[in-house]
Amino acid sequence: MKRAYRPETSPEHELRKEIPLNEQRPILLSLDAPVSPPRKRSIKWARDGDGGDATPLSASLNTSSSLAAIEAGQVEVTDHLSTISMKLKECVRSLPKQPVSRLPMNEWIELYRRNEHPEGRHFVIHQHDHPIAGPHYDLRLQFSETSSVSWSVMYGMPGDPNSQRLNRNATETRIHCLWNHLIETASHKTGSLIIWDTGEYEILPYQMDPSGPETDDSRSEVSADSHGPPEEPISDSAKLREAFQNHKIRLRLHGTRLPKDYTIILRMDKTTNFARPIREGPKRRRRHPSRPVLEAPSTSDSGSPSPPPSKQESRGEPKSSRSQSGSQSGLAKHAGVDSTHTADLEIQRNNAYPGSNNTIGSIHQRRWYLSLDRESSGFQRNENERKRTWTPKPEQGFEPFYVHGPDTERSIITGRLGRDVLDDEAVEEFVPRRGWRPVLH
Repeated sequence: MKRAYRPETSPEHELRKEIPLNEQRPILLSLDAPVSPPRKRSIKWARDGDGGDATPLSASLNTSSSLAAIEAGQVEVTDHLSTISMKLKECVRSLPKQPVSRLPMNEWIELYRRNEHPEGRHFVIHQHDHPIAGPHYDLRLQFSETSSVSWSVMYGMPGDPNSQRLNRNATETRIHCLWNHLIETASHKTGSLIIWDTGEYEILPYQMDPSGPETDDSRSEVSADSHGPPEEPISDSAKLREAFQNHKIRLRLHGTRLPKDYTIILRMDKTTNFARPIREGPKRRRRHPSRPVLEAPSTSDSGSPSPPPSKQESRGEPKSSRSQSGSQSGLAKHAGVDSTHTADLEIQRNNAYPGSNNTIGSIHQRRWYLSLDRESSGFQRNENERKRTWTPKPEQGFEPFYVHGPDTERSIITGRLGRDVLDDEAVEEFVPRRGWRPVLH
């Protein structure tokens, strides 16, 4: 016979009384909970970035309204800022003992709000731990009221002016919606995504290396020496669009984690300045009896998964008999696949996810090179030494930093690691890619 409890004497009531109502809330409930009735799932408590009241992490994060569903377009959201910020507040982790950069939640919301206009200059760097493509860092720059251009950077932002691997390969990806700058999500197919840094960017004039040969192209690119009437100031988003067309972008990132005056250069590889052919049909893959079927790698964090490959035609069977026997079942079975494939084709043609507009002329998978602008970042070259090195200028520069990867890097908004996002989104089948190593020299 089950034992009955009155509401005021039940074990759950006793546990609730042990939780204080002030900010000093316990991280876990008491471990002395009775066996019967079965104890409920423990609740972790954390403060938000404003130092406000703590919120249980397990609150209202169900499948139908998860951030992964919002990102994939499965849930219609009218106010992304309010919806996403409310959910991220529920997931804030307390800071570890070592110092970690953190952007307060109210400042993060204000940063986004003041850039919700055509001349906004919001940027975000996402850490994306993809199961096939591996860990990489997505740099997104706002260029309009609704959209941002994106690059996938394999090893993250370079932070050592004397590094042996100062340059990074940056692959151009799809145009994203501006609200995607706010997202932190996870799924077993796309991996985990955290906000590594965010802020506002500043476009600087592109300067040629004075030690290199001067050409007609280099003389035309230097605009500082041009004479004429002063021009009206233009926005950084307009400068970004112009620099993007010239395939040479020099920008300074004013973020939270990145040091002061951090400046980088993006240059496009001219050998990849073309659009790849659009795949009209589902991609077919060979099946190995001892290997599971893997999906095509994607460096993007949003968008629906690729549809499964169509059934291969059996050898020796006439095409007419196959079409007659399976026409009705095939239409019903693949109705969802056809609609998904049509949406994927539209994304490929426009190189933009639904809700964004590719008015900047972005082309998918073009290769760029990203490098640290050492002089503009506050470093000077020492010519007296046998080996040329860069040292900080007086009262400028910064201590070298390195991007260690998903096991170490935390979100500047929620303080979460990638595995924390997987836990909050209840993802259990994610398998990370092996063999990835950060650049620490």
